[in-house]
Formats: sequence, C-alpha cells, structure tokens
Amino acid sequence: MEEKKISKFNVGDIVTIAKDYKDSANLDFAQPQVHVYSVRIVNADGTITLAGVFDDIPAKYIEGVSIDSELAKQIYYDTNHARPYEPGKVYQHEDVYSRQPFMITMAERLGNTPLWEKMQAEEFHYVHELQHWLIEHMGASRICVNQFFGMHSPVEV
Repeated sequence: MEEKKISKFNVGDIVTIAKDYKDSANLDFAQPQVHVYSVRIVNADGTITLAGVFDDIPAKYIEGVSIDSELAKQIYYDTNHARPYEPGKVYQHEDVYSRQPFMITMAERLGNTPLWEKMQAEEFHYVHELQHWLIEHMGASRICVNQFFGMHSPVEV
C-alpha cells in the first residue's frame, strides 16, 4: 500500500517559496514584488499551486512565513470584508498601497480583549499557524497577502 504524503499546509495558508528553489527554478510570477503567496491547491502529485505563481511548486520547497520576519510585512489583516453595508453611510476609502502589517492592525483591533490574550498565549511562530487558530476560534482568519505591497499609488492626471 502506497503511503500518501500529507502537506502541512492547507488551502488559504500564507506561505513562501524556499529561496534556493526560487532562485534556480526560473519561476513565472504574476507580481514579482510580492514574495508571500496563498495556497490555492494542494495537489495529489506532491506539488502545491500558489496564487500568483504560474508553476506548481514541489511541497518540500514551500515554507511557512515567520510572523516577525520582513516577509510578514507583505501580509495584512482585512478589517473591511466583515463590515456590513449600511445604506447612506460613507466609509473611509482604504489606501491599499500603504496597508499596515497584519500584526499591527490585529493589535489595534483585538488588543485588550480575551481573544487577543488567548492568541498571545499560544506564541505562534508562523503565519499559517495563526491562520489555523483564527479559523478555529473566529471562523475566518482575515489574514491576506497584500497584492499592492511595494507598489506606489497611481498618479492621477
């Protein structure tokens, strides 16, 4: 009986590609300025399909993103998608080109709450670990890849 290898990553997890593989594989990226990716598909052949990468990547070259790394600055906490629409109410437009890193926004939104205290007690090291915990405790992680990272706002003429 053939043993099926199970990926440690789930669909929706935010990950990165091992630098040595990324440098040597001649991969094709939708947005070269972004170096973190969301898992789209965990394939049966041992590869993983990432959003924004046109090539499937062998699972052994997929790595977690450390919460306190430079790469984590390319990730944001989505505070807008859960806000219900209220007729007649105007919301401040979000500047997608200068979103704060996700942990700063989470601290502002959840700080001094029992949920924040529980989360801090877990001492997560990787973003995908935190995502799994948030899904379990809140029903959704709301942690996303900032597709606009490193881009400048368009100039209006």
